Amino acid sequence: MKRFGVLLRHYLLIALSLAFLTGIILQNACPSIPPPPVLLCSSLISLILLFGHRKTHRICIPALLLLAGLLGFLHAANSAKQSLHETTIASRITGEEDTVLIGTLHTMPLFDGKSSTITIKSHYLRLKDEKAFSQVKGLIQLRLKDTWPSSFLPGDELVIRARLSRPYRFGNPGGFNYPAFLDAKNIRTVGRISSPAHIHPLDHTQSLFHRIRYLPERMRLLLKQKIDNILPPQQAAMYRALLIGDRSGLNRAQLESFKASGVFHILAISGLHLSIVASVLFAIFYWLVRRSSFLMLRISSKKMALLATIPPLFCYALLAGFQTPVLRSLIMVVIFILSFCIHRQRSPFTTLSFAALVILLIHPATLFTVSFQLSFAAVASLILILPRLSSIMQRDTTAGNSDKKTNFFTVLFKWTSAATLVSVVATVGTAPLLIYSFNRLSTVGPIANLFIEPLLCLWTLPLGLLSLPLLFISPSLGEWLLHTGGTGITAAAVIADFLAAQEYSTLWFATPAPTLIILYYLALFLYFMKFFRKTSLLLLSIVCCLFFFPPQSFFAKYSKESELVFLDVGQGSSTFLSFPGGRRILIDGGGSSSEKFNVGESIIAPYLWNKGITTLDAVVITHPDSDHYNGIPFILNRFRPPVLWINGSDGHEQTYQELLTLAEELKIRVKKPEENQILLAAEGAVLENITSPLHTESENYATGNRISSNDDSLILKFTASNKKLSCLFPGDISSKVEKELVENVEGNRLQSSFLLSPHHGSKTSNSQLFLKNVNPWHIVVSAGSFRPLLFPSPQLRRYCKENDIQLLNTAETGALTIRTDGANTTIHRFISDAN
Repeated sequence: MKRFGVLLRHYLLIALSLAFLTGIILQNACPSIPPPPVLLCSSLISLILLFGHRKTHRICIPALLLLAGLLGFLHAANSAKQSLHETTIASRITGEEDTVLIGTLHTMPLFDGKSSTITIKSHYLRLKDEKAFSQVKGLIQLRLKDTWPSSFLPGDELVIRARLSRPYRFGNPGGFNYPAFLDAKNIRTVGRISSPAHIHPLDHTQSLFHRIRYLPERMRLLLKQKIDNILPPQQAAMYRALLIGDRSGLNRAQLESFKASGVFHILAISGLHLSIVASVLFAIFYWLVRRSSFLMLRISSKKMALLATIPPLFCYALLAGFQTPVLRSLIMVVIFILSFCIHRQRSPFTTLSFAALVILLIHPATLFTVSFQLSFAAVASLILILPRLSSIMQRDTTAGNSDKKTNFFTVLFKWTSAATLVSVVATVGTAPLLIYSFNRLSTVGPIANLFIEPLLCLWTLPLGLLSLPLLFISPSLGEWLLHTGGTGITAAAVIADFLAAQEYSTLWFATPAPTLIILYYLALFLYFMKFFRKTSLLLLSIVCCLFFFPPQSFFAKYSKESELVFLDVGQGSSTFLSFPGGRRILIDGGGSSSEKFNVGESIIAPYLWNKGITTLDAVVITHPDSDHYNGIPFILNRFRPPVLWINGSDGHEQTYQELLTLAEELKIRVKKPEENQILLAAEGAVLENITSPLHTESENYATGNRISSNDDSLILKFTASNKKLSCLFPGDISSKVEKELVENVEGNRLQSSFLLSPHHGSKTSNSQLFLKNVNPWHIVVSAGSFRPLLFPSPQLRRYCKENDIQLLNTAETGALTIRTDGANTTIHRFISDAN
């Protein structure tokens, strides 16, 4: 205990930073705790520290730590309160609103090849039904499906007609929290501009401070344009990411290759980039200072050169967008330089904790971003192995051997060993966070870093940095440097594509529990600090095994519950069924999607991983419409179900044919269910097929009528083991098929306690005759939030109200979970439960 107290006093800043961080986490976990009592406790502790008697010195450090934690709590609470202030634009926007706003173009416009994204600093706002503008503040992210007009530059005052809303999050456990992601950037309102014609400039004189404030963003934009004009698109997109932190031009294939090969971090400007910039600047300034005998006689050349690097580094950080890794690296480099100059070098961990404290003081929500967590975890891991790394580099393995060839290979071996060690340790330090955030871990990362990091960081990046000023001084030389550096980009892309294409280049994991991550880092810390090394190594081994074999899957085998989960996928449909004994099936998997957003990858798979699920027993596609299957290819790749059930139709889209081809390549059996066939059964729970009456030869061929894609849907019924819970899945059938079903299906086979509304609640389905025969207690509508008057239809809403049927829309409830243990049935709404 005494040793612990000594360590605590010696590393007090680290302890205070951790306490401050803990306070922010507590406020995020318990936002309902009122700040006044916390403020009162903080005041009392402050008084004790100020006026306490000498005898109380033993409680000073614990009191300081408690005070830091309370201040972290109050700071996070105050930041959250400011976002709801009545003058912020987020407080004025409750739904989708047509508005006219006046604001400043705050950042460089980003363009991904199809649409532009901008950030506006708002000043005035007028809603559709208002006659006058009201003053507001806050940042807004706007999207324009076009290239941004080149005449509008960062810092310009603009009048924009836009449709604004709050950031939307699909309401599913484990899903990406888009509002929180934007909140870390102080953005709480988003919107879209329908046409460049809805953007107009405001002519007025800008102050000198205003012009200086937006000069870095204008320079970023100018450099972006020059790079785009000089290089081919792929090289230009990569160079923009490396030099100015703009990754908007990278296509999906490029991003996936770098993620799968474990080198995606190189594309984010961080400590490595700033270290290279600082080294180049130091070499230049050191050479210049040593040219002057006057300076060398009066001041330390190294100190002068180091201090001279700070202003250019700050300017480069501004050009890079001042993102979290950049800010962390800048703070650490500046502290290192100042400490060296005053001969007060501190522990690297102290410097790192100070950088974290500064960033969290600026904006506490940054703590919950992946960028913050990965950045600090990687650097902390590298700090731990610095002594070992130094011993490798300084070890004299050439004693008694003067052969230059041997020396060359010895030096090469040492550098390769050191680089491999750095890559492995960084991976070990960030692995749990990578798995938690992305559910994947690259196995080829250390190898990829050995080849790609030197190409991009020691060849492409330095040449690119040198080209930036030369593009204005000597354009031809600057262009030559960019083209020369572009060869490194091409070579790196080839290596990344090759490594990413290997079968086991990426391992996929279920989402680990936060307690498992804490245990991992605790065991790692104890091992490196040489406390209980055997016990900590055993604990680390057990924890690593639990990452590969999630405890949830083990306990699911002994579960007696049945579970239906209607996922919130926007305008589409996807339902997950869990049977007693842990058997699982997915019915449909389609919804909102775009070139950079796939419903399978971004919604369905994260939900399954969050449940600890890595395999499925079967997947069903009720019919080949994209809003029912466009996420299935990713699910087949990652969860490898042994069978894929389809309705037998070839579909009318090429992507559906590609899906069937993929299933064949993965050796997944593609089957069409027969009438009344059971698709899956376990301990009394059954999913069976009820064949559509239109699936007859006379209807298809004798009469010459062609069944529509919607009417060709598989019609399924799930019945739990207690027979009290059942659900009918009719796909997108129309009222015509509904009528045939009622007339042809025997007995009460259609009756179900839950009904997934046909065709997302459309008026062309959900006939009264059909609803009366199904006689559900609850009707579930799987639909998006942007057409509420059509899905569900007014007729369906009225029918449910008149017949006392609860209508549940996933756009309003989020993921809807119905669970039964044989005796009791519960319904959980993700959105209301999360709130």
